[in-house]
Amino acid sequence: MVDRSDNATADGAALPDTVVAFWRAALARHSKRTLVRYRGISHSFAAIDARARDLSAGLLAQGAGKGSRIALLMPNGPDWIASWLAITRIGAIAIELSTFFAARELAYALRHSDAATLLAAPGYLRHDYCARLEEALPSLASAPRPLTLRECPFLRSIWLTEPSTRPWSSGSLDDLASAGRASPFAEPDLFGAVEQEVHSSDLAVQIYTSGSTAMPKGVLHTHGTVAHKSTFSAMDNGILPVGLGPEDRVIITSPFFWVGGFLQLTGAIHHGACVICHDEHSPTELIDVIRDEGATQITGTEGILRSLLAAAPDAPELIGTMRPQNVFQWPFFRTLRGEPAGCDAQSIGMTETFGGHTGLEHGAPLPTDKRGSNGQVLPFMELRIADPETGEVLPPGTPGELQVRGRWLMAGMHKRERSELLVADGFYPTGDRCVLDGEGYLFFISRIGNMIKTSDANVAPDEVEVAIREHPEVLDVAVIGIPDPKLGQMVVAVVARRDGSTLDDEALRAWLKPRLSSFKVPKRVYFRAFDEFPRTASDKIIRPALLDQLLALPS
Repeated sequence: MVDRSDNATADGAALPDTVVAFWRAALARHSKRTLVRYRGISHSFAAIDARARDLSAGLLAQGAGKGSRIALLMPNGPDWIASWLAITRIGAIAIELSTFFAARELAYALRHSDAATLLAAPGYLRHDYCARLEEALPSLASAPRPLTLRECPFLRSIWLTEPSTRPWSSGSLDDLASAGRASPFAEPDLFGAVEQEVHSSDLAVQIYTSGSTAMPKGVLHTHGTVAHKSTFSAMDNGILPVGLGPEDRVIITSPFFWVGGFLQLTGAIHHGACVICHDEHSPTELIDVIRDEGATQITGTEGILRSLLAAAPDAPELIGTMRPQNVFQWPFFRTLRGEPAGCDAQSIGMTETFGGHTGLEHGAPLPTDKRGSNGQVLPFMELRIADPETGEVLPPGTPGELQVRGRWLMAGMHKRERSELLVADGFYPTGDRCVLDGEGYLFFISRIGNMIKTSDANVAPDEVEVAIREHPEVLDVAVIGIPDPKLGQMVVAVVARRDGSTLDDEALRAWLKPRLSSFKVPKRVYFRAFDEFPRTASDKIIRPALLDQLLALPS
């Protein structure tokens, strides 16, 4: 076992213990600076603070308070930031919904989360969220206000970022903010008293991430974890923003509702950097944003950066003026600048640990004999390797299941007993098959289960298979992940059609798009006869053998 759970920060200073404290500290340092640029408009720290206070007061006037469950369905931008702050500053729980959710996923998350209030954008790019909500909740269109829906019994109100004629809408965020300004909660002393009662042990966020079953998991984290990890990650001995400073202008392409994008946002908040949000993320669009906004960093993997190089004639020059935003980008920038190849550790983490639990703190070189490792355990955490069947703790160098415990481990999962999630001494079995060597370096081998990790998102094959089996021409299906240099793993479906079916790849993918988030729709579909699937004696599909068959196919 490797234990750094008692480590303090590099300078011994205490880290903020609530989102309120984290935000107040950043606001005091950066009040006049631009926090976010969106659609050509700058929003300062002070402006976002004022908006968040008005929305907080509006929510309080509507009856929300400590422990209220308030869902967010919005793309990256000032509305998301102000709404998230408004929720957490009054001790309510921000339920962060994915803008990728299809109607049935949205219906599940809203009901499962017990959300009483939803703050939502009416649409985003080609997504019509009003129509999607009405599809997810069939009785919504004719429901009175306050809402009383059989499909979502705790949901009472929906506020949209823009005015709407939908009868079920309680109003716009401007309406909610106006109500807040007119309420007693706008009075500084009363609002300050509300904020003072927010405690580090209070739940702050519920983040949905795909689990090992077909249903997404609602991972819960406290104010203490969110504030502590956000500050640590942004510090010089952290692992996320590389050399971030107040003059930086960072394009964040990762969604704020997932941990990766969220920590990139809070890193910028901590340093007073400007966050640039843009709706379209095609290479040509992003190059235009880099050029027009003078971006100094962009989030994403090495694969994303490579896709930008060919987007415009001046792209290599533009990107060459930028700096790495995370450790995953270092190899790309070294190659671009003709520098010697380095030996970099790749951090590993999960929603359950609010991001990375291993890596190398800034400036620490990775020994050449540790190439391919994920670094060492970060401060405040403990790691060990155990036998996945017996739970026996294994010695260094022995493969087994990674278990984690420490300051950043989740408070739990909504509607799950802790005894279901943790072993007796409080460690969380991650489902990752790994090795810890004698010097505490972690090497990831594979997932123990069949979870697919694609573009930093988890995809449960069971969920995709359930959707595919609903197609009337599908007899059987297996969904697996195959290695991919850009995505990490590619979602692939192997399908057995019913007799006489002419179903093809394009038709099946089109049928799935309204039923699944876009990243869950298989990138490739292979068709084969039912009796061509490798199977056990009990007729179960042998997934490792199927994967081997796919990997042997010509590329």
